[in-house]
Amino acid sequence: MSDAKDVVRRFFDTLGTGDFARVGEFFTDDSVWMVNDVARGLPRQQGRKAIIDDFLQPIREGLFEPGDPKVEIRSMISEGDRVAVETTARGTLRNGNHYENQYVFIIEVAGDTVKFLREYMDSDYAHSVSAGSGGSGDGSDEHVAETLRRLGHD
Repeated sequence: MSDAKDVVRRFFDTLGTGDFARVGEFFTDDSVWMVNDVARGLPRQQGRKAIIDDFLQPIREGLFEPGDPKVEIRSMISEGDRVAVETTARGTLRNGNHYENQYVFIIEVAGDTVKFLREYMDSDYAHSVSAGSGGSGDGSDEHVAETLRRLGHD
């Protein structure tokens, strides 16, 4: 069995590849991902399918240019099976805007899986830069707007 920090490090490394089949291996049907964004009412995602299909994949493929965002782990602290991770996510959005946001994740692991993840970020920044127009004229603004609607950010 891996230690909790190793599991979390491998999780973020895998998440950065955009290979959602491999990312899904870190979750079970009982896994939970919560975004601390009470104001916008982002739903809690439970189970591998919901986390991947209804949340992570639409964000990565709907909001960001291919290959983005890149996530840099800045620090990690662990106690038992819980890990606090400070990260920076950077990338180019489909609307042409640059994205750079700071995150803190509190993650509980079970064996080699993520049992529970709570995500904290500047959601006002994320929403404003995602919803802002890059003026690309290629339909990406509409695609970003549709992705935000699907995620409950209308």
